[in-house]
Amino acid sequence: MGGKHKRGSSCSWRVLLAVVCVVLAVVSGTVQAAHSHSDGTANHADCSLCAVSHVTVHLVQTPAPAPSVSVVATIEAIAPTITPSVLSTFALFTRPPPVA
Repeated sequence: MGGKHKRGSSCSWRVLLAVVCVVLAVVSGTVQAAHSHSDGTANHADCSLCAVSHVTVHLVQTPAPAPSVSVVATIEAIAPTITPSVLSTFALFTRPPPVA
């Protein structure tokens, strides 16, 4: 009986956390979409929302190229199994003729 209570409370916390995350994403998206300034300019240096919306990711270091790979040994493939070329049909199951 104690296991059911623990499992149920764990599930409810997960659902609550998921709902909070979805609500936070919707609210922040609405605020960013509806954000405007009274003077009509799109970007203000002192506005934290404007500053965050124009931040881009800058690479600090260029990615390293993938190392070259050399073949050490060859692998032989197993011969394919022989499969029948014709499908067998079940001749005892036929549809009766339509009733006129």
